[in-house]
Amino acid sequence: MNDPLFDILKSTFGTEIAIARFFGTVRAAHWKHHVPENIALLCHLIPDIPYTFDPIRYGRDVKGLKLVLVKPHPTTNPEVTTNDQDVYSKAA
Repeated sequence: MNDPLFDILKSTFGTEIAIARFFGTVRAAHWKHHVPENIALLCHLIPDIPYTFDPIRYGRDVKGLKLVLVKPHPTTNPEVTTNDQDVYSKAA
């Protein structure tokens, strides 16, 4: 039985190679049965991955951690702006 987070990653990235490249690892295939806790935390922080970290699953005491487990939402305006008007005039 696959780890539910691994199935989410597989559906998000498509292949195990793409998962490994995204997280900077050599292989993601060994995560099929248990995704490491640090990867699970990163998945929680990435708004595009529909996963919420569950500390109990990793043997953590929820009361001792004092985590806010609210999934971050993607920004509605990802456009980068600058106050330098010369950039726009030189580009035009």
